Amino acid sequence: MLTTVISLLFLLQLFPYVIARSALYGACDIANNHLDINTKAFVTDCDSFGYCSTNGTCLPKQCRRDEYILSSLLNKNITIPPLCPNGFFCPDDSSNCLPLINVDGECQLNRDDECEPPQLDKVLVVVPNPFNEPEGNGSICLLGKCMWSNVTLNQNCLIENTTYTGYDISGISFINTVIRDNCIQGKGYCDINSNTCFPLLGLNQPCSMDRECQSFNCERNFCNVPPESSIKIGKWEYALTGISIGIGMLGILSILLLMHRRIQKRNRIILEEYYKEQIGYRNSIISFHSALSHYQQKEKRSSINEEGSRKSFSNFSSQITLVDSLK
Repeated sequence: MLTTVISLLFLLQLFPYVIARSALYGACDIANNHLDINTKAFVTDCDSFGYCSTNGTCLPKQCRRDEYILSSLLNKNITIPPLCPNGFFCPDDSSNCLPLINVDGECQLNRDDECEPPQLDKVLVVVPNPFNEPEGNGSICLLGKCMWSNVTLNQNCLIENTTYTGYDISGISFINTVIRDNCIQGKGYCDINSNTCFPLLGLNQPCSMDRECQSFNCERNFCNVPPESSIKIGKWEYALTGISIGIGMLGILSILLLMHRRIQKRNRIILEEYYKEQIGYRNSIISFHSALSHYQQKEKRSSINEEGSRKSFSNFSSQITLVDSLK
């Protein structure tokens, strides 16, 4: 039941966005143009391709703020509105490019780009941020009016406190509060209690909000390096890294050479044992053949002697027979 209620509340909050919008050249009422109470997004009766004109008709947008357009806003039948040239801005309704607004002129919420920047010789502007945080041009739209962020330290300043409400995928709401002031950008911030510009805090100094830190990152009540900032590496770190890599390469090369020599030594021992074994086999075979040949020769001589003995005995027998016959 609770999940159903949360879902219904979520849909009700999104109702201004999910209701049907008028297509191009459809009917609209310019009186319905407003900022959403939660997200502060500009809301109109027309869809994403048109703006509500004074005659109550949705006409094609005449300008755009974003350099890159979402694919959902691309339509081959509708011409992409152009970017405004220098010295002009595109209002929230994208009705037409307008000239930049002078100081004390009315501007739309969080639209610093609508205000004319100050001249460098007239106002202190933008101190370079060492952490590559976004920087403006010295102009700001604060409390609905264009002004310059030129209030120096320990001087009275103005604060604009805007609360945005969003919803996560489960329908649970969360709040994001944005506080802006007209202190010199990159140098100071406006204290919400005393409305006075105080110096921005350095790293590891105690803080309560991101805006108080020069790094714009208050983590666990201390100013810390922002996670998106670039890492700066010293020359000694490059040198140490190079030496470490060189030592590592030499170490690996030495280990490989030692392993190679051990493998060669082991293979040489195996090869020597193999050769010794083969030489032993060869000597055994040669000895065997020599013994066999000697034995065969001995047998041959023995057979020859035996045959000679037989012949001698045969001759002797013949002689005895002959003597007997003569008697």
